[in-house]
Amino acid sequence: AAGATTELENLSMNDNNNDNENSSNSKLSWTERITNSGAVSAAAIATAAVNSAVAMKTLEAPEVSKSFIALDTSTDVEDGSGLPLTYDRELISQYWKKERGALNQRWSYFVGKAVPFLTRLVTLFITEGEINERHIPGLSRQARMDIQDLGPTFIKAGQMMSVRPDVLPQATLDELAILQDSVVAFETSVAVSQIEKELGGPLNEFFTSISEEPVAAASLAQVYLATLADGNNTRVAVKVQRPDVLQTVSKDLYVLRRAAEVFQGLVERFAPQQNTNYVALLNEWAIGFYTELDFKNEAQNQERLRDVLIDNGLIGVTVPKVFNELCTRRILVSEWVDGKKLSDATTEEIKEVTPLAQEAFLIQLFDAGFFHADPHPGNLLLLDEPTEEGHKVALIDCGLMANIDQADRDKMISAVIHLANKDYTSLVTDFMDLGILPDDCDKPTI
Repeated sequence: AAGATTELENLSMNDNNNDNENSSNSKLSWTERITNSGAVSAAAIATAAVNSAVAMKTLEAPEVSKSFIALDTSTDVEDGSGLPLTYDRELISQYWKKERGALNQRWSYFVGKAVPFLTRLVTLFITEGEINERHIPGLSRQARMDIQDLGPTFIKAGQMMSVRPDVLPQATLDELAILQDSVVAFETSVAVSQIEKELGGPLNEFFTSISEEPVAAASLAQVYLATLADGNNTRVAVKVQRPDVLQTVSKDLYVLRRAAEVFQGLVERFAPQQNTNYVALLNEWAIGFYTELDFKNEAQNQERLRDVLIDNGLIGVTVPKVFNELCTRRILVSEWVDGKKLSDATTEEIKEVTPLAQEAFLIQLFDAGFFHADPHPGNLLLLDEPTEEGHKVALIDCGLMANIDQADRDKMISAVIHLANKDYTSLVTDFMDLGILPDDCDKPTI
């Protein structure tokens, strides 16, 4: 396993030396090398071969034309690094080309974390034929520690996966849940400087007070409780983006894109019957993640979602008001609400508000075709007291929203009706129409 790790690292870390001129192994065919290796080493060599092929490709940022993400494409404002503050495929691709050396360094660091972990997985598969349940806690702990070391982008991905019991075992979910509270806050003095720079004036010109410490710290930003200098001491939440996070995320998205290409190549080589396009999945996630760094886009999303619920006369779920005049690409100011995460509520409290939340999301999905795409428990707040309008739940953090056109909404409604009527033959057809199942699938078997 150690030899396989070394070989994979040697083959994968330097894009400028893909021909491996000094390697004696280069004189052997891939078949001979695999034959002369153990099973673990063979897996590592195959991975290295695919990675070598990927390294010779020019990777470009994902195209948005097929994306469902609600994003602002009206401007190409750039920061000092040359990166766009809104998602712009061409500018991000140019940045990747310019920062080739830094990207290779980041890739090498990623490989240094990923290879030992993957080698351990392969070893267990080969020696035991499966990943036995007794190994899962240890593997999960190591994965979480590696994710923390890799930084904000990977922490964000880990946090998203920590609420997916349909994908991961409970021991892994418990370990990844630690990431929800593991983010170290940056200094408030840095946050204040960022606010003043973005708003173009001293802090007291806009706020009469601000909390000494953030009330919440996440991988991309942290939030402060402040009062507006509006004569009414209106309480607001001030969301401040982490310094230099745009450059970090941009490099990490390259790393993840390249990793997805490698993984896709391995799947196509060893499991050609697998139809999932992992590169496409990563592309959609990457567009959404980059877009979350555009707080002006988030403010627009938040206003639009608030209007959708109001226009549909929904009582029970609200979205905090946005103060647009104080919002920039890196600062978001919105109405403060007092409440607790839905995950911290009692079973009885959750049962009471579930019909309200269900109605809110059905309106978004089927009526408006514009919905909150990151509804984890931390983004649903049970209010301490109902509002004057009767709202009991607040939906926050609208950085990741998605659009669905009318044609797809009609297909989804059809699928729900067929599912309710247990018409599974028609349901399969609905899934094919939606692109969930391929056109050549075996309908009778499904």
